Amino acid sequence: EDIIEEEPEAVGKAALAYNATLLDEIFERSTAATIREQKFAAAAGITGGMILVGLAGWRLIEDEPQSDYTRGLGVMFMTLGMADLTTGVFAATRIPHERRRQERWERARKDGVTAIELAHFEGELQSSSETRNGERLLVRWNGLTHAIAGALVLAFTPLPSGSSGSDRVSGYVVGGLFMATGLAAFGTSFRPTPSEKAWLEYNNKKMPMPGHEFSWRMAPSISRRGAGLSFGGTF
Repeated sequence: EDIIEEEPEAVGKAALAYNATLLDEIFERSTAATIREQKFAAAAGITGGMILVGLAGWRLIEDEPQSDYTRGLGVMFMTLGMADLTTGVFAATRIPHERRRQERWERARKDGVTAIELAHFEGELQSSSETRNGERLLVRWNGLTHAIAGALVLAFTPLPSGSSGSDRVSGYVVGGLFMATGLAAFGTSFRPTPSEKAWLEYNNKKMPMPGHEFSWRMAPSISRRGAGLSFGGTF
């Protein structure tokens, strides 16, 4: 009887300790990887934005503008450059939710994680995975539209009969850059983010916790007036 009653509790404690240790390792790796990727995105956004803003300034303030086409490119470069610069600054100053989760997890680990707290952090890991998956899909389709825009620029550049050679060169350069960067973003979007990898790894390695399951026990009773046997169960 004692063995039957204590076995689920012992299994639950072992599963809790194993899953907490596993989650600790996964949180540490995924948080570090997320911060590295965010730093790279911030550097790329700020660098690309400053380059585009510089090109825009060159096109807009030149004393003898080549044509309305090149000045239009300057306006476009300025718009895209400021957008990329804003994205880069945001990525550089933003504190990812994975870091805040890591801080809460470390505080919880000091006092010992309960099964309920573990379930809460599992839910946070799943939510983070789904959020990063949505962001990755946004990058994918945004990259595809950039590539399509670049292809259209390349296709339409030679059509106007009155365009100069420098205008066509500018069109080919802009279209090629848009197409190349769009295809690069589209291709890299198929690589899962650290949070997605962490959630998949945790599900593959975690130990199942004992839940609602069938158990029974038998309790004999003896008194001066007689003897009896009682049964109890959980379904």
